[in-house]
Amino acid sequence: MEYPLIHEYELTTRRPEGGKVEAAELIQRDDGKWQIHVRVSWKPPSFHSVAKFTFLEIKRYSLATTALRHIVDKYKFYGPIIVHAKEGRLAKNLI
Repeated sequence: MEYPLIHEYELTTRRPEGGKVEAAELIQRDDGKWQIHVRVSWKPPSFHSVAKFTFLEIKRYSLATTALRHIVDKYKFYGPIIVHAKEGRLAKNLI
Protein backbone atom coordinates (compact mmCIF):
# COMPACT_ATOMS: atom_id res chain seq x y z
CA MET A 1 0.00 0.00 0.00
CA GLU A 2 1.24 3.47 -0.86
CA TYR A 3 1.27 6.03 1.92
CA PRO A 4 2.39 9.66 1.88
CA LEU A 5 6.02 10.16 2.88
CA ILE A 6 7.29 11.71 6.09
CA HIS A 7 10.94 12.72 6.47
CA GLU A 8 12.82 10.98 9.24
CA TYR A 9 13.83 14.37 10.67
CA GLU A 10 10.12 15.14 11.27
CA LEU A 11 10.11 12.18 13.68
CA THR A 12 13.37 13.08 15.40
CA THR A 13 15.01 16.52 15.45
CA ARG A 14 12.12 18.58 14.02
CA ARG A 15 9.19 16.88 15.69
CA PRO A 16 6.55 19.44 16.75
CA GLU A 17 6.37 20.10 20.48
CA GLY A 18 3.92 17.62 21.98
CA GLY A 19 3.90 15.57 18.76
CA LYS A 20 4.07 11.82 19.11
CA VAL A 21 4.11 8.64 17.09
CA GLU A 22 0.74 6.99 17.69
CA ALA A 23 1.24 3.71 15.79
CA ALA A 24 4.00 1.88 13.92
CA GLU A 25 4.16 -0.92 11.36
CA LEU A 26 7.15 -2.77 9.99
CA ILE A 27 6.54 -4.07 6.47
CA GLN A 28 8.67 -6.54 4.53
CA ARG A 29 8.86 -5.68 0.85
CA ASP A 30 8.96 -8.17 -2.02
CA ASP A 31 12.75 -7.73 -2.24
CA GLY A 32 13.14 -8.82 1.41
CA LYS A 33 13.97 -5.32 2.71
CA TRP A 34 11.96 -3.70 5.51
CA GLN A 35 10.29 -0.31 5.67
CA ILE A 36 8.54 1.59 8.45
CA HIS A 37 5.06 3.12 8.42
CA VAL A 38 4.01 5.44 11.24
CA ARG A 39 0.88 7.32 12.25
CA VAL A 40 1.69 10.64 13.92
CA SER A 41 -0.41 13.05 15.96
CA TRP A 42 0.33 16.17 13.87
CA LYS A 43 -0.59 14.88 10.39
CA PRO A 44 -3.87 13.56 8.98
CA PRO A 45 -5.01 10.28 10.58
CA SER A 46 -3.35 7.90 8.14
CA PHE A 47 -0.06 6.05 8.07
CA HIS A 48 3.03 7.60 6.47
CA SER A 49 6.03 5.82 4.99
CA VAL A 50 9.28 6.97 6.60
CA ALA A 51 11.59 8.65 4.09
CA LYS A 52 15.32 9.17 4.42
CA PHE A 53 16.51 12.09 6.53
CA THR A 54 17.08 14.47 3.62
CA PHE A 55 15.71 12.71 0.51
CA LEU A 56 12.13 11.90 -0.43
CA GLU A 57 12.92 8.24 -0.87
CA ILE A 58 11.56 5.48 1.36
CA LYS A 59 14.08 4.39 3.97
CA ARG A 60 14.75 0.63 3.72
CA TYR A 61 16.41 -1.71 6.19
CA SER A 62 18.12 -5.03 5.53
CA LEU A 63 17.29 -6.36 9.01
CA ALA A 64 14.02 -6.05 10.89
CA THR A 65 15.87 -5.68 14.18
CA THR A 66 17.57 -2.51 12.94
CA ALA A 67 14.23 -1.03 11.92
CA LEU A 68 12.63 -2.01 15.24
CA ARG A 69 15.50 -0.39 17.12
CA HIS A 70 14.97 2.79 15.09
CA ILE A 71 11.26 2.89 15.92
CA VAL A 72 11.97 2.62 19.66
CA ASP A 73 15.26 4.50 20.09
CA LYS A 74 14.97 7.24 17.46
CA TYR A 75 11.21 7.77 17.10
CA LYS A 76 10.49 7.18 20.83
CA PHE A 77 7.55 4.85 20.19
CA TYR A 78 7.02 2.34 23.00
CA GLY A 79 3.72 0.76 22.00
CA PRO A 80 2.94 -2.38 20.02
CA ILE A 81 4.58 -2.58 16.58
CA ILE A 82 2.77 -4.52 13.88
CA VAL A 83 5.10 -6.67 11.74
CA HIS A 84 4.04 -7.82 8.26
CA ALA A 85 6.48 -10.42 6.91
CA LYS A 86 6.55 -12.13 3.53
CA GLU A 87 6.12 -15.91 3.66
CA GLY A 88 9.41 -17.79 3.58
CA ARG A 89 11.58 -14.71 4.18
CA LEU A 90 11.01 -14.05 7.88
CA ALA A 91 13.82 -16.16 9.33
CA LYS A 92 16.37 -14.92 6.80
CA ASN A 93 15.83 -11.20 7.27
CA LEU A 94 14.31 -10.84 10.73
CA ILE A 95 17.51 -10.90 12.79
